[in-house]
Amino acid sequence: MCVVALWATACTGDDGGTADGLSAEPFALGLAVGDCFDRPASPDVASVPAVPCRRPHDLEVFATFTLDAADDAPFPGTAAVATSAGTGCEERFADYVGVAQDSSGLLIVPYAPDALGWELGERGVTCAVSLADGPLEGSVRGSEAPSG
Repeated sequence: MCVVALWATACTGDDGGTADGLSAEPFALGLAVGDCFDRPASPDVASVPAVPCRRPHDLEVFATFTLDAADDAPFPGTAAVATSAGTGCEERFADYVGVAQDSSGLLIVPYAPDALGWELGERGVTCAVSLADGPLEGSVRGSEAPSG
């Protein structure tokens, strides 16, 4: 599976655990909602290791979802996938952070399938959040503001 960070716009437990009431199944990047991680060196990765949210980290998964497309649907193009992934992540942001993205001081970083991943049937999107200018410390779940 190949995934790529397609669109950037602006942790749960202290040990990188999962969030209550949200999907706990690993998704694109092999991470679950509430997992914290550091930015991969390459956007063309299948998985990254989770790190404890209590330590400084680059990103936190706040949602996962599946793009609405049949397994045999042709790749709609990078721009179309980026738009769908970005929109889906924006729609889910406030449920996790507690405030709209444009009021939070945080950036949304979606990870979605590239053309190869799409051909292999991958439709999963991992929505992550970061700060523009430094690491996160602790979780942003319900924080309404950055934790950095």
